[in-house]
This record gives sequence, structure tokens and C-alpha cells, in this order.
Amino acid sequence: MQQLVREGTLYRDNNRRYCLYESGFPVEQTITLTSGCSLEIWLNREWVTGHVEGDGQDYWLFAYRGGRFLLSERMKARYIIH
Repeated sequence: MQQLVREGTLYRDNNRRYCLYESGFPVEQTITLTSGCSLEIWLNREWVTGHVEGDGQDYWLFAYRGGRFLLSERMKARYIIH
């Protein structure tokens, strides 16, 4: 099975949902992050893998190795499509 990696930066849309902005991709192909989706963020010079959870106000990345990180706009992120 081939995997496709989509890499870009996080931003919030008009509905305050986090999306992945990728240069060279049209807006119609933007990936909207929902609770439970897997994501990797670039943090402290390494990729941290986890899943996204929203609490109604903020979105967090719960790392598979432990810990949670508050997501913010302009974070470098990548999403793997299986």
C-alpha cells in the first residue's frame, strides 16, 4: 500500500477549524483536521506524531509517546494519507 505525505503549515479557517495549507495546492484540496485524525508536527527540530483532539476552543496534538501539545497557526505539519 502506497502512502502519500501532505506537508504544509497550519492555519484556522473561518469556522475556527485547523487546516493544512500547502503551497501549490488549490484551496479546494485543503485538508481540514478533525478530532482523532493522525498528524505530525515539527517541534524542537523533530517530527512528533500523534492525533488531534479539540475541546471546543483549542486543538491539541496528543503525542503517541506521551504528552500533549497545543496547536497553533503557522506550525509546520504533515498528514499521511494511507
